[in-house]
Amino acid sequence: MRRTAAIVRNRVPRGAASDVADVIDQSRFVSRVLRELGWSVVEVELGSDLGEAVSTLQGIRPGVVFNLVESIMDSDELANLTPVIFRKLGLPFTGADSSVLFLTNDKLAAKRHMQSVGLPTPAGVDETGLKRGRFPGPGRYIVKSRCEHASLGLDETSVVNVKTADELLAAMAARRHKLGGSCLAERFIDGREFSVSLLETAHHASVVLGSAEIVFRADMPVKIVGYDAKWEEGSDADLSTVRGFAFRKAEPGLAARLEQTARDCWDEMGLSGYARVDFRVDAEGALSIIDVNANPCLSENAGFMATARESGRKPSDVISAIVDGALRRHVGERKAA
Repeated sequence: MRRTAAIVRNRVPRGAASDVADVIDQSRFVSRVLRELGWSVVEVELGSDLGEAVSTLQGIRPGVVFNLVESIMDSDELANLTPVIFRKLGLPFTGADSSVLFLTNDKLAAKRHMQSVGLPTPAGVDETGLKRGRFPGPGRYIVKSRCEHASLGLDETSVVNVKTADELLAAMAARRHKLGGSCLAERFIDGREFSVSLLETAHHASVVLGSAEIVFRADMPVKIVGYDAKWEEGSDADLSTVRGFAFRKAEPGLAARLEQTARDCWDEMGLSGYARVDFRVDAEGALSIIDVNANPCLSENAGFMATARESGRKPSDVISAIVDGALRRHVGERKAA
């Protein structure tokens, strides 16, 4: 009898923006690969009625849940609820657990945790921190969403030069409405940008799939990967930020430092399944973690899968490893219970 996998994703409204609708592409890609691996696949949409999805899963009783839920009721903050649901139903599920999604979805909480364990990350502060006197000092900051992802609201105006806490507060207040209502100001690292993609091994550790550099056009006034660069294919921002892999051979020392730090991040943040860690590197070679992506995008042409292909891994290798990790963790939890 064929095994059944349930791909659970958030419901996408008609006419949704590219960053929201992308989960449909992910679901189609993962579904195709799972079928190639011999699974029977059922897609389950998770909307505002959680009970509906629960009833559907109870009826299916899948052998594994492939968790592609990025938001609930249009809020990325609520995505951490899904592992709780799957565990309550006794179902193995892919990717990060609830507590890890809760931590990584809140960029300020993630930053504080990284600082507490000695992982390199730029200084950052929210509006409450500024009002309570925790201004990191004058300089250049990037103002970004605290809990929403996909580079929501990010463009070259997101990088500001300030001298005082009041100036930074004003910059945050002016952008808050574009950033999901809550924002974070982070010291801007004017330099290069990299990502490291990781996959869980049979021993619950991580293996590096590979690393990539976002190569910025030399004359870009502000070198960031903004919303348009990610989601407006063919736009000037898109064409000005090109994914490349040549640095791994040209600068093996840098690649090794990035990849070791990403593995340390995996351990310290409690990641599982698959993940991507994003870095900036300044002119002196100092690296800083700017984002930890638990359950990163699995669209066929997105960064994680592109890095896997560059490393010689087939899509079936990656998806199979993610599913195997979910099944191993489930067995381990049942034995420990």
